[in-house]
Amino acid sequence: MARLKIHKSRRLAAGMGLGILMSAGQAHADPENPYESFEDFLAQTRFHGNLRSYFFARDYSHDEVVDQHSFSLGGYAGLLTAPVYNVQAGLTLGAANSLGLNPVNTSQVDTTLPGNTVYVLTEAFVQYKHKYFTVRGPDQILDTPWISPSDSRMKPSGYRAVYGELTPFADYAPLKDLTFVGLRLFEFNGRAEGTFNTTNLYFPDHAGGSPVSELANKSAPGALAFALKYGGTPGNPLTAQLWYNKFYNFSQLLWFDSNYIHKTGTGFDPLIGFQFGGQWSDGDNLLEQVGKGAAGNTQAYGVIAGIDTPYVRLTAAYNGITKQNGAFANGDLLSPYSTGYSTDPLYTTQMIGGMIEKQSPGSAFRVAATSYFMDKQVKALVSYGSYHITPTSAYTSNPYETNIDLTYSFPKSSNFDGLSIRNRFGWMAGNIKDGDFYYERFQVQYQF
Repeated sequence: MARLKIHKSRRLAAGMGLGILMSAGQAHADPENPYESFEDFLAQTRFHGNLRSYFFARDYSHDEVVDQHSFSLGGYAGLLTAPVYNVQAGLTLGAANSLGLNPVNTSQVDTTLPGNTVYVLTEAFVQYKHKYFTVRGPDQILDTPWISPSDSRMKPSGYRAVYGELTPFADYAPLKDLTFVGLRLFEFNGRAEGTFNTTNLYFPDHAGGSPVSELANKSAPGALAFALKYGGTPGNPLTAQLWYNKFYNFSQLLWFDSNYIHKTGTGFDPLIGFQFGGQWSDGDNLLEQVGKGAAGNTQAYGVIAGIDTPYVRLTAAYNGITKQNGAFANGDLLSPYSTGYSTDPLYTTQMIGGMIEKQSPGSAFRVAATSYFMDKQVKALVSYGSYHITPTSAYTSNPYETNIDLTYSFPKSSNFDGLSIRNRFGWMAGNIKDGDFYYERFQVQYQF
């Protein structure tokens, strides 16, 4: 059983949060602290979370590969205090428990769910939020293209980090959507684990990652990232972001991503997007030290186009990654905090895996259709992805994957508002060891 470890930084965050709560009870009408009582303060504190009941099933066409299944009940719950002199405190507890329903034979358990019991204080931070800038740390959930929550299991990934945003033109309409971002990441908590540590998903002991066994008992000092972002506010049809990511002793990545949707006023709105990445090695490269080859000096390209209609959104996407012989995975992009999770920002990434998980350069194509029914109570997604890669010990030159994703959400006017039922099915072919891989995920969730 994973044990909850509360470090000094968490005790400091909790102590500061308690101080904020106590000061709020003494606050009077004030532009920066407008609470008349402690009850008023609590009324403006935001509580959030979800409860999930999740079942996974993995089936393989090769008889010698063991099929797996897992059940887990849990989720996460947290709060963000109302601001006092622009300061807030946040806490989020994640938990998962199998209720003893999983197979006794551990080889038959899908541990990525997770298949055991986990408790972790995913977030314990203090935040200073001003009109022109925000600073937050230490333990938190980050949402950037390559350092993301990856929240497709029982809880999201967590990061021990310092994160900041600067919006210097908030009062200047033409540039009000321009944001500068910076972060320094020190430790990582995977979505199936109960502790933070100085590793990433290329290290062993992360369920669902892409472990390199030779990295056992080694560590890495985290990551550094800076960004310039534009858009993302309601009514703005253009979003764009430029990121520099430094994954210490692994790789450096320059990443650009932009999307535009043209509002025609007819309900039939074309959309287009473009992404580009340039990667090179970093520092005392750990992968090179253990004989796997350093990160390649490679580039990635992507384009997506489609149309959004009142009935369905249709998209077609392409990604290409250049090759470098002798580099790690022949030059495929490194993604230390998403590899194996299938949560990277490439347009062609599918539920089971994309180019990052294939660990091979080449090209990929994906077509998808998303539609809503019954006043958006039912969401249906069907997609197909085809990958044309340099063959590896794990994959043929042309693996492909089909996904079907159905979600029913109870109406907001009902007593079951926040409750949803979701089933995802994936079929992947082209894995040499597993043969055809069938993956089913059934989830009942209550969001609050």
